Amino acid sequence: MGLERSEHPVILTVSEITRAIKSVLEDEFPVVYVRGEVSNFKQHTSGHRYFTIKDAEAQIQCVLWRSRRLLFQLTDGMEVIVEGRLTVYARQGNYQIDCSRVIPAGKGDLYLAFEQLKQKLAAKGYFAEERKRPLPPFPHKIGIATSISGAAIRDILTTLKRRMPLVEVLIRPTLVQGESAPQDIAQAIAELNQTDCDVIIVARGGGSIEDLWAFNTEIVAEAIYRSRIPVISAVGHEVDFTIADFVADRRAATPTAAAQVVVRDRTEVQQQLHAALRRLQTAVQSQLQLRKQRIEHLQHLLERRSPLHRIHEYAQYLDTLQMRLQSAMLRALNHRRQLIDRLAAHLRSLHPFAPLSKGYALLRTNGHYLAATEPLHPGDSIRIVRAQQIATATVEHVQPGDQADGIDENL
Repeated sequence: MGLERSEHPVILTVSEITRAIKSVLEDEFPVVYVRGEVSNFKQHTSGHRYFTIKDAEAQIQCVLWRSRRLLFQLTDGMEVIVEGRLTVYARQGNYQIDCSRVIPAGKGDLYLAFEQLKQKLAAKGYFAEERKRPLPPFPHKIGIATSISGAAIRDILTTLKRRMPLVEVLIRPTLVQGESAPQDIAQAIAELNQTDCDVIIVARGGGSIEDLWAFNTEIVAEAIYRSRIPVISAVGHEVDFTIADFVADRRAATPTAAAQVVVRDRTEVQQQLHAALRRLQTAVQSQLQLRKQRIEHLQHLLERRSPLHRIHEYAQYLDTLQMRLQSAMLRALNHRRQLIDRLAAHLRSLHPFAPLSKGYALLRTNGHYLAATEPLHPGDSIRIVRAQQIATATVEHVQPGDQADGIDENL
């Protein structure tokens, strides 16, 4: 189909068309399973793994993030089946598979059946972490559902005897392979739920996917999910994963690991007890120290609130008031003394004889001191009063004040 021409074509940016392609592609293929040959495998220093899977006619890039578990080493030329979702890496305009799981190819119909049941049970919440129960820290009785002729039961019993010989074990012999095995395993789990076991181990040794298939059935998954007692799944070797592992409250990599998980080693328990005792002693010492400090604090409060303490406080307060009163009185006296001195000086400056001390003289006539406005007449007899002398004189000449301003000072 060619491009349609119009007067006003819709012009998209590179980002817009890429987002549109990304939306369509990811909505159309939420989960894909793709088989192909690995090439250009690279493991980044960050831990993320990048590779291409191809066939004779096409290839597609893949990414497996560091958080996604890989049970084997990928190498170029290996044929694998990848599970994931199609995504678009916008920066380069490439589409790729964001892998959630990578397994070697060749498992055929069993693998598809495994994945279908896994998706079905996951959707029903059988694998949800929040529903899984913690294992009892010190179980008294352990129920085991496994074959009594296999290596798994020997490994479990040997490990339990070495780590915690006093623990009680209840074995329910169980088929672990064959057409009747799923029903028998489910029945064994149900029977052990009627006992006083604290935990149940469902186990068998390693084998092919066909050998382990009884533990990939819905009836066994249902029995584990309905168990009122916590269940440990210990099926196969470390690299083997079954539906029972996902449903169980705890997965153990091997039957031996299940025994190690369910009971603690005596030496480890002793060490933990000693560590707990030390922590308890430390806690007791800390509490004693806190109580001692509390008592000392209360004693200090009691002393502060005692009548004698209050009396001492008031006595000190009285002493402070007395010192403040004395200081205030001294300041008041000094202030009054300074005020009196200023008034005395002012009074002295107002005394009629005050100008004598500055070199001035007073005139006295007819028994009284002559004011500045009182006129003099020729022939008047006056007495000139100075600070250290008194002189008598007769006025010969009187000149008006406005003319006197120009008199020669030497006259």
